[in-house]
Order: sequence, then structure tokens, then C-alpha cells
Amino acid sequence: MGRGRRALVRIVSIMGGLVLASVVWAQDPAPPLPPPRPDSPVEPMPLPPPRPDRPAAPEPSAENAPEEGASSEQKAETGSETGDACLQRLTQLGLHFEKRPPVKENSCSIENPVLVSALPNGVTVVPASLMGCPVAESITRWMSDAVAPEAERQFQSAPTKLLIGTSYQCRDQRNGAKLSEHAFGNGLDVMGFEFAKRPALTVGSHEENSPEASFQAAIRKAACPIFNTVLGPGSDSDHGNHLHLDLRQRKGDYRICQ
Repeated sequence: MGRGRRALVRIVSIMGGLVLASVVWAQDPAPPLPPPRPDSPVEPMPLPPPRPDRPAAPEPSAENAPEEGASSEQKAETGSETGDACLQRLTQLGLHFEKRPPVKENSCSIENPVLVSALPNGVTVVPASLMGCPVAESITRWMSDAVAPEAERQFQSAPTKLLIGTSYQCRDQRNGAKLSEHAFGNGLDVMGFEFAKRPALTVGSHEENSPEASFQAAIRKAACPIFNTVLGPGSDSDHGNHLHLDLRQRKGDYRICQ
């Protein structure tokens, strides 16, 4: 082969290599560069403004909130109406009593106290006793419906005096567990009775089947539908000489009659 022919072949080979390299480069391009890093964090997009047709959230209702500055008379309106109605009934029944201001002594209290000095039919309360109005109404019912008829049946004599040991007294129960019903003017201790035509009778032990025993048993039993608690001789060691009567409220209208 001549020198010129060999030079021509060399040129063709070089050009073919260049063409092949171009094809390979075109088939395998270099990966793209990453985007430039920002100099500062991108701020979040602002939230869209609220729609004008969307109502605002409602404010908490104060419909049932107590009115500030309400007087104690307004707050106790219902209670005072009940108290006034009770006092009106005492007057209609014929009690002799004095209305007293509400009692507040430490934890002891009476909402509608009355000082009772006499019951209907000329029965004197000895001594005059402070109690809640409902107790005065209940003791009147007991004396009129039970004690007076039973006294006539057993003794042929009307009662003239109701002898009270304790009415209102700010103290605990005898066991010290809680306040006594006496501390709320809600209980009475009946010690005995005086009569027009016979000696006085004190609550206690009486000869079996005697008029005194029959009278005491009958009036004690008759007190149970009127009062919520009735305790007397034989119930415990604390009530051997009196009848304890009170209007204590218990769950399920539970009553104690002993």
C-alpha cells in the first residue's frame, strides 16, 4: 500500500471514532444538576380570608347564668312564699305564735321559725318553744287528731298542756355523727301532758294494760304517719322518758317509728 493510501485510511478511522463517540454521548447524557439552594427558607403561603357568607362562631350563652346583683329576697322568693303559706295555715288553725327572724347559729339554722305558746282548743305549750313552721303545723295535727281524742277515750278529759323538753337547740346528735334535727328547728321532745280532770302524765314506763300505757302507745303509733321519726321508751337508752318527733327527710321517704 502506498503512503498516501495509508494516510487516507488513518483519517477515515479517526473520523469514524469521533462519530461513534458522538453517538454514545447522545445516548447517555450527563444527569441534570440540582436546583440552586435558596438563601432563606421559603415563607408559607398565607391562608385564604374567611368567606363572607360563613357566620362567626357563637358566643357562650349566658341565658341560665345567675343575674349578678340579684337580691336575697329575689333568690329566696319561692322559699319565702312557702314560708308565708305555712304561717297563714298556722293562723287559720288557731295557734298562738310569734313569727321570728331566720335563725343562723354556726351550722344550725331555721328558715321560718315560730315561737309557739299555745295550740288550738286551749292547749298551752310549756315552755313556749321555738321551732320551724312545718313542725308547728305537724304537732297541731297530732294533738288535734290523735292526742285529744285518745285522752277523751282513756281519761274522759281533754289535754290542757303539752310539756316540751327540747325544741330548737344547736347541738349534734347524741352519737356525735351529725347535727341533730333540733339544730334546724325540725324536731321536738315531748315529755308529757297535763289534763283538765286528772293528774299529769309523763312519758315513760307505765303499768301494762293501764289507761296510761294504752294512751301512750296509741298516740305514739298515731304520730308515725305525721312525723318522719318517732322514738320513745324502749327504742334506745336515750328516749326512755320522752317522745322524740321530727320531720327529717330521708331517701325514698323512709321513716323510723320505734
